[in-house]
Amino acid sequence: MDRLDYDILECLRENGREKASIISEKVNLSVSAVSERIRKLEQQGVIQGYTVLTDRKQLGMGMIAIMEVRLEHPKYYDGFTKMVAETEEIASCYYLTGDFDFVLKIYAADSDHLETIHRKIKSMKGVGNTRTHITLKTVKEER
Repeated sequence: MDRLDYDILECLRENGREKASIISEKVNLSVSAVSERIRKLEQQGVIQGYTVLTDRKQLGMGMIAIMEVRLEHPKYYDGFTKMVAETEEIASCYYLTGDFDFVLKIYAADSDHLETIHRKIKSMKGVGNTRTHITLKTVKEER
């Protein structure tokens, strides 16, 4: 990858639907060269897909919680990660070093909804301790 590839990626990060003709003007390349570079970035797996960013509040999921989870034993890893993958409200999950094994980012409609999700996670076989933080405000979130 060279500087032009990074510039093209930056244009696509700002607007994944940006036309190659607009990108070509911004990076000083021909439209066909931009299109070819985008195609190669997709084939190489650098660009893994395109998506729509939504306002979770407007969709009724305005509460964000960060939950740390400790498993009782590593043998519960597969079952736990399967449950995480199948739970729509869990937006992200990271496997960690340290006192907790995972940190989850959870979207919920309200505190009752969060409690339901919390109970689901806590009742999962192998889940030991959890610690949940309610976010007050998102200061920065890159996508």
